[in-house]
This record gives sequence, C-alpha cells and structure tokens, in this order.
Amino acid sequence: MLDTPTLIRHAAAALAALTITFGLFYLMQFLITMGAERGAKISKGTVIEFVRLKRDTDLQLRKRELPKKEKPPEQPPPPELQLSAPDAADANAMAIAAPDLGINPDVGGMNLGAAPSDTDIVPLVRVPPQYPVRASERGIEGWVIVEFTIAPNGTVKDAVVVDSEPARIFDRAALRAVQKWKYKPKIVDGSPVERTGIQVKFPFELET
Repeated sequence: MLDTPTLIRHAAAALAALTITFGLFYLMQFLITMGAERGAKISKGTVIEFVRLKRDTDLQLRKRELPKKEKPPEQPPPPELQLSAPDAADANAMAIAAPDLGINPDVGGMNLGAAPSDTDIVPLVRVPPQYPVRASERGIEGWVIVEFTIAPNGTVKDAVVVDSEPARIFDRAALRAVQKWKYKPKIVDGSPVERTGIQVKFPFELET
C-alpha cells in the first residue's frame, strides 16, 4: 500500500494534468473560433455598390428657324417693239450683187496630167568618217577616193576604193561612212533610177 505523502503527490499530479488538458482544449477552441471569425471577415471584405442616379432633367431643344427669303422684285415686261415691214425699195437697197471676177473656167494651156521634170540626185544624209585611232596616234594624214552607186531608194551600194594615200590606212573608215549616206534618187520620166559612177574624195587631216 502507498503511504499518504505518495498519494498526495499522485493526486496533485493528476489534478495538474487535468488542468493542463482542459486549458489546452479551451485554448484550441478559442483559436478555432477566432480563426473562423477572421476568415469570415476577410472573405466578406468590403463591398462597394455603384448606384447610378438618374437625374430628371428637362432639356429644351432650341428650334432654329431659317431666314425667310425675300422674293426678288418682279422685272417689268420688255417693251413691245413694233417692226414695220420693209418696203420694196429697202429690199432692193439691201440686195448685194455678186462681183464679176472675169475668170474663165477654161484653163486652156495648163496640162495637169504632165509628168514632173527630170531631176538629178540630191544628198540628204552625209555621215563623216571616223579617224582611225592608230593613224591619229602616229600623226598620219591622207585621203581616200570612193566610187559607188545610188539605188532607186536613195541608198548607197557597190562602194569601192578607187585610190588612197597612204594605201589601206583610211580605206575601211571611208567605206563605212559612205554606206550610211542617203540621197534623193535621180528621177527620169517621173520614176527613180540608179545613178552610177559617183566618186567622193574623203580627206583625213589632223586638227592643228
């Protein structure tokens, strides 16, 4: 059996344990209650209501009246003109006689169907020859005589070098130039014909 002091210590320990246990339960209940209230306040928050007030206002519409247009003054009617019919004398005075030019419609000696007169060649386009670069650099001068035929259409054909000095230095430049020439062909009995034996001398001289 336990003695009295031991029983007293056990009883005191049990009482202290019960007190602490009840205290903890009370504290937990208090914390749970406070948390619930705080969560409710947080979730509830602040609600702001917007209320649109409808104002009863009486708007008076301004009526705009157009200005009245004044009627233009009535123009007086034009005066009546009394025209008198011209008499025979006035009518004769206004008559204009056609002048007599004295031209005889018979042109007599003019023969409109005659063929135009014969014409010789007329130069239309003449392109000057280009000075050869080698001859220009060496200071060579000379001349070339070219003979050619003018076709009925005015172009140059059958161009050949007849003579040149110095030989074969300026021949090609002269032939190239003359082949670009254009002529008005020779006319015989109203028709264009060839003109043969045309000779042209091309001088090649350096500018000083």
